[in-house]
Amino acid sequence: MYVIIQQFILLGLPFLTIPYITRVLGPGGVGHYSYSFSIVTLVISIFLLGSNLYAVRAVAKIKDNQEELNKVFTEILVLRFSLMTVAGILYAILCNRYFDNDVVFYLQLIHIIGAAIDVTWLFQGLEKFSKVVVRNILIKLLGFGCVFIFVQTSADINKYTIIMGLSVLLGNLFLLWGLFKYVRFAAGISIVRYKPHLIGMLILFIPSFSALIYSVMDKTMIGILSTTEDVGYYDQAYKVVFMITSLINATGIVMLPRASNLIANNQLSVLKEVVNKGLIITLILVFPLVFGYIIIADEFIIWFMGDNFQESILISIIMAPTIIFKALGVVFGSWYLVPLQMNKAYTCPIVIGAIVNFVFNILFIPYYGAVGAAAVTLITEAIILLIQVWFLRREFEFGRLFKQYVLRYFLMGFIMFTSLFLLEFAFKRISVNFIRMGAEIIIGLIIYLGLLFITKDQQVLPLLKKIRRSN
Repeated sequence: MYVIIQQFILLGLPFLTIPYITRVLGPGGVGHYSYSFSIVTLVISIFLLGSNLYAVRAVAKIKDNQEELNKVFTEILVLRFSLMTVAGILYAILCNRYFDNDVVFYLQLIHIIGAAIDVTWLFQGLEKFSKVVVRNILIKLLGFGCVFIFVQTSADINKYTIIMGLSVLLGNLFLLWGLFKYVRFAAGISIVRYKPHLIGMLILFIPSFSALIYSVMDKTMIGILSTTEDVGYYDQAYKVVFMITSLINATGIVMLPRASNLIANNQLSVLKEVVNKGLIITLILVFPLVFGYIIIADEFIIWFMGDNFQESILISIIMAPTIIFKALGVVFGSWYLVPLQMNKAYTCPIVIGAIVNFVFNILFIPYYGAVGAAAVTLITEAIILLIQVWFLRREFEFGRLFKQYVLRYFLMGFIMFTSLFLLEFAFKRISVNFIRMGAEIIIGLIIYLGLLFITKDQQVLPLLKKIRRSN
C-alpha cells in the first residue's frame, strides 16, 4: 500500500496537471518538453547502467549486516555519483552541438543532478517505503502547486521544465536528511571492491537499456522521424496507459527486496507460491482495467486533455493491452528472474524486444507517426512476455494458469466490455462527459464484481472473508 501511494504521488500528481498543461502549452509545447525529457532520460539511464535494480538487490541481501551495509552503500553511491558527473558533462556538450543551445534541453540537466544524489534504492532495499512516500508527497505537492502558479502561457515552457526538474532534485535531497539513522559512510574502501559492483550493474544494464529503447526511445524517434506535435499526442496517451500500469506494477518494487531476502534464506518454495498468487491477482485486475479503459477512452481523452488532443484517443486505445503484458512481465521479472539472478532469462526477452521495437519504429513512424509507434509498442510488449513465458515454461504450469485463470478473467472482462458497449446508446443521453464516464465505470465494476460473485471465484471470496473477519 505504501508503494501504491508512492506511485500515485510520483505519477498521479503530475498526471493531474495534464488537463492544465495540455491546454496551456498545446501539442507543440508538450512535444518540445517530452522530446527533451526523453533525451535526458536516455542519458541518465545509459550512465546509471543497471544500478537501480542492482542496488536494491545488493542492499536487501546484506541489510542485517550493518558493517557490510555501510560499505556497499558507500561504494554504490560513489559509483553512481561519478557516473552522473560524466553524464552531465557529456549531456551539456550534446546540447551545445546538436540541440542549438536550446534552453529547455539545458534545463533538463537538473534531472541529472537529482539522479546523482538519489538514494531511493537504499530505502527500497531496506524496505523502508514510508520514508520514500513521505518525501514524494511533500515535494510533489509543492511541484503540483507551482505548475498552476507559474505556468500561465505557452511561453512558460522553461518554467515548467525547471519545476519538473526541481521536484526530482528536492525530493532526492529530502531523502538525505536522516540518512545516518540507517547507514554510515565507510572509509578506506579498496578500489578492488568496486569491480564486482560494476560487473553486476553492467549485467543488469543490458535489459535496463533495452527496456529504455521502447519506453523512452520511441518518443525520441517520433521527434526525429515525425513531428514534435506527434510526440505530444503520443506522450500524453502513453502517460494515461503508463499511469494505470504503474499502479499495478507497484508490487514489483515491494517484491524485489522481499524475494531477494527469501532467496538468501533458501525459501524458494515460498517464493514460487507467492509468484503464482501474484500472477492470479494481476490477472483479476488487468482485464477489467483494459476493457474498461477502451470503452471510456474517447470521452476521457477529450475531457481530460481537450479537443486539441483527439489524435491521442486511437493511440491510447492501441496501447491499452500493454497494461496486461507489462503487469505480467513485472511479476516474472521483479518477483522472480531478477532476485534469482536468472540474467539470461531476464535480459534476452528485453533485448529482442528492443531490437524489434527499434526496427519496426523506423519502418512505421515515417508513414503512420505516433499511431505507428503505438502499434509497435503493443507488438513489442507481447513479444517480450511470450519469450519470458518460454524461458519459464519449466518453472510454472502455464497451461493450467491459462485454462483456469487467463481465459476466465478475460471472458469476464469481455462480458463487461460487451455489456457497456450495448448500453452505449443509454450513456450517450448523459450530456456531461465526466458524469457519463463515472456511470460507465460504476456499472462496469458492478458487472465484473457480480460475475466474480456469481461464479464464486475462489481468489476473491477468501479475500473478502478475511476483510470481513478483520472488521
